[in-house]
Amino acid sequence: MSHPHSVEPTAVTDVFSLIMNIRIVIPGLVSFLIIQVADAAADECVIGPGMPSAVRGMTLAPVEDSRMGPVGYGTRASSEVLAEIRNLGATWISLTPFGRMDSLDSTEILPDFEIPLEENIERTRATIREAKAMGFCVALIPHIWVLSGEWRGEIDMGSQKEWKKWFDSYERFIKPWARLSAAEGVSIFSIGVEFKSTSFYMADEWRRMIRHVRAVYDGLVTYSANWDEAADVGFWDAVDIIGINGFWPLARKPGDRTDVMRQRALEVAGELESLSIIHDKPVLLTETGCKAAADAALAPWEWPEHLVDLKYDGEYQAGFYQAVLEAMVGREWFAGLFIWKVISDPGDWSQDPEAGFSPRLKPGWGVLDSWFEMTWSEREWPFTSLP
Repeated sequence: MSHPHSVEPTAVTDVFSLIMNIRIVIPGLVSFLIIQVADAAADECVIGPGMPSAVRGMTLAPVEDSRMGPVGYGTRASSEVLAEIRNLGATWISLTPFGRMDSLDSTEILPDFEIPLEENIERTRATIREAKAMGFCVALIPHIWVLSGEWRGEIDMGSQKEWKKWFDSYERFIKPWARLSAAEGVSIFSIGVEFKSTSFYMADEWRRMIRHVRAVYDGLVTYSANWDEAADVGFWDAVDIIGINGFWPLARKPGDRTDVMRQRALEVAGELESLSIIHDKPVLLTETGCKAAADAALAPWEWPEHLVDLKYDGEYQAGFYQAVLEAMVGREWFAGLFIWKVISDPGDWSQDPEAGFSPRLKPGWGVLDSWFEMTWSEREWPFTSLP
């Protein structure tokens, strides 16, 4: 499959296979070769709706558990998945390392999830380099997991003093990932994900955070707002791209199928266009997707492990993708999307069940293949990174 203005997947994969073979003999040469291949693709990582480099992206989710063995970022398993995604026609990949909080009122953010921070950074670095060697542009979107099982969008510190502790701790968490992004030439960095309880009332704190991130990272900065948060974010002026995690309820009642999802997706597209016009910025879906389960679009954000009696329906997931892509692609304000998600270990179904979010080996994969192969439009968004 040939994709205009991108590196031919087969050729790059062959080069990458050669690099992996060389690694055993002369490891110092490997990094040099990867950087050279990555540099050849650097000019393709320009964001703009309708450009050949508009974000046709996939989230490659981590497996941050050393008990699982040699899987996750920086392993042969993740390399295999990257090659599959590249052959799909995707041109961008997003990586999502995690930190953790104990509960919604914890002021301390721990930088490790299930492996030490230093190991996580090096694994992520290896995957960034592999992805760029394959011709991908890369986004880094660090996440926070609340160990109590509650949603990070509802964190509440209770007082200004405790909030200051939280933001200071969050900056300590985010800075190493910003430095890694700068060192490895990551094209987009998200400074936060779905912090709905803070993004309006504490906009000045986020502006401060963004200034401190820009001091160490000079790429494009976004914030990944929840779908029902985006209109109220108080600091869109401080980022380069409006980022939205697009898990809108595109179905209205049980039994609704693609025709209803199409109608609702068009309504959503109108709302996003208004948001883009108000803030004079393009919109990027930093995540979007739907479980491969019947009626999943009633609440596509729900984690499959929190549900019972999920009934697999791969065509339903494919219909969600079709509805979103039909509504968004070709719009002047639309910078592209990242599909949520493919696990970085292709053999581990415990991370995402058959009826879960991954489109891998499901009908939705074919829908994405068709759309990623298209030229989306000829328009270009006239903007650069904010100073």
